[in-house]
Amino acid sequence: MKVWEVTLSPKGQITIPKEMRDILGLRPGDQVIYSVIDGEIVVTPKNIDLRDLAGLLGSPPNGPATLEEIDKAVVEAGGASVLSTAGDEKSDVAA
Repeated sequence: MKVWEVTLSPKGQITIPKEMRDILGLRPGDQVIYSVIDGEIVVTPKNIDLRDLAGLLGSPPNGPATLEEIDKAVVEAGGASVLSTAGDEKSDVAA
């Protein structure tokens, strides 16, 4: 693992070192996402291919899923929250 040390400017800005930009494939105009995970700053290129994140969260509890299975699960989860009216006021429920 390579580590770089940078200095925060008076305006709260940092410069991403050239070697890091090259490794990440960053070009002028690219966007990055800053996250704080367990007290550490994680910078992720926004142009990253989601396939590069495969395995980031570990093995799926029920084994690998196909894209069709993932799509179905997303639709079912989203649909369940849309269809659930438990706890809604009468005025909150679509007619």
